[in-house]
Amino acid sequence: ASSGLSYDDLASKLGVTNTYCAQLLLGQAKLTAATAAKLSEALPDVSKSDLESMQNDFPMRTFDGEILKEPNVYRTYEAVTHYGEAIKSLINEQCGDGIMSAIDFYCDVGTTTGKHGEKRVVITFNGKFLPFIEQNSEDNSAKSPRE
Repeated sequence: ASSGLSYDDLASKLGVTNTYCAQLLLGQAKLTAATAAKLSEALPDVSKSDLESMQNDFPMRTFDGEILKEPNVYRTYEAVTHYGEAIKSLINEQCGDGIMSAIDFYCDVGTTTGKHGEKRVVITFNGKFLPFIEQNSEDNSAKSPRE
């Protein structure tokens, strides 16, 4: 905040999505060495020890259940759960039997203008499709625990 940079501004300097940029600063994503150099240049007030911690400590990728009481977070959760079954059906129809990865995943948040001039929020989820597989025993390279 003291830098005067928005998440969008900083994300552009780092070469990451605005969501990933926010996750880095919230301790929810691991900082790579290449991005650390860019972050240090963009935010010179970030200490060397904080940069080292962001690179070496494993992030906590969870959340406090209390966050669901925050209206913005709750409405996003509500939208995903409300549309979840339809989204699942569309993914299955378009990709097959499987799921969208939340690990090989990009998220970006922006705005657009609606037809009545109102500001609207756009959230893009871009996740790798992971098909479910038939678990053929001859394809399993691990020794069976039953043997």
